[in-house]
Amino acid sequence: MIKKTLFISIFVLLLSSTIPCLAQTLDKQAALKQALQNNPSYKAALSEIQAASGQRSQASLRPNPNTVFEVENIGGSGEREGFERTEITLGIEQKIELAGKRRIRTEVADFGYKIIREEAIVEALKLLSETEYAIIRMAVAKERIELADKRLQLATQTYNIVKKRVNAAASPDMELAKSDIEKIEAEIEKHHVEEEYNIARNDLARLLGLDDGNDLDIKIDLSALPKLADYQAVLIALNSAPQLRSQEFAKMKARSALDLAKATGVPDPTVGVGVRQFFDNDDTALVATLSFPLPLFDRNQGAIKSAQANVVRVDAQARATELSIYQSAKQAWELFYAELDITRHYMDEIIPIAKKAYDQADKGYNLGAFEFLDLLDAQRTLNRVQSEYLDNILELYEAKVQIDYLAGTYKPLIQEVSQNTVEDKKNE
Repeated sequence: MIKKTLFISIFVLLLSSTIPCLAQTLDKQAALKQALQNNPSYKAALSEIQAASGQRSQASLRPNPNTVFEVENIGGSGEREGFERTEITLGIEQKIELAGKRRIRTEVADFGYKIIREEAIVEALKLLSETEYAIIRMAVAKERIELADKRLQLATQTYNIVKKRVNAAASPDMELAKSDIEKIEAEIEKHHVEEEYNIARNDLARLLGLDDGNDLDIKIDLSALPKLADYQAVLIALNSAPQLRSQEFAKMKARSALDLAKATGVPDPTVGVGVRQFFDNDDTALVATLSFPLPLFDRNQGAIKSAQANVVRVDAQARATELSIYQSAKQAWELFYAELDITRHYMDEIIPIAKKAYDQADKGYNLGAFEFLDLLDAQRTLNRVQSEYLDNILELYEAKVQIDYLAGTYKPLIQEVSQNTVEDKKNE
């Protein structure tokens, strides 16, 4: 058993030595700003805004005119042999869009641009909520490492005390075996929490746009619990949530697309004007043309039917999104409320009581007033409640970042970083 304990201790020590000294320390605000500046997914979303802006500009353009060059009466017979009576016409033709096609087409593209813009804000809100939660995960994992160290110290201390009592024939050998198992479990737990820390740190590094997180550390006070947002204020904020705004723009775009489909069924005339030269006497004359398709077969009826169905689909999707967002916000707020109350109970009551119970059990065991099982039970209880407290911290912040995401709490930060980016580009 002693050899096994020594082997695990050396193994955990080697794993611990692979964690390098952390050089880059960020607080929450700095990490959120860095995520907005460096995250590749968010950069891709911003690029889509530029692409949509280009599509909007393209949609507003008129059709290009056509140049016409026509040669008639070439190489005929009789009087039209050779080029004697050749006629050359040089002109220009322009399609005239009727039924407001260009205006409606521009509207469709403009609504598409607004949808992409709102979706970029959604992407930023999602990124910031994930970043804040990754920060909390990393901070909690760091706390777990400290707790695991303390547990290992307590388990080692208990093992040494029990060993002395067993050697003095004051306790049975079974107590030494149990304390040895407790120490081994503490060493294994430390290994696990170090793995959790590395995973959380790498996730945060990915969100920050870093290749790895070996030089990354965060600075946050977990004892400073977040404040519970007013429920009515959250509901009011949802009215301007970009998730819902994008759905409203999608509904407008679908209706404009239906109008465009109907307008496309109206034929567009093409008018032309030109100059014709006659080779036989070098006379010239103006020519004018007018042409338009006859809507006998294709009146765009299939596209109109598809656009009508799309309006119904988008309306249903918008309603489903609205219900989902309001329900998610309600559930997140209720979870936030419950977890905040539970976490305060752990901080103010449960953990202090467990610490006091362990101290009393430790002191009483040394004096012979308590059995070993009392000491072991107090030690395990303290470890359990401390771990449960950290679990509640994670659940609390999971609800918190969900509310922030839905209610747009990060919007001022997004606007600030965007404004600074624009000013920096102007100064370049």
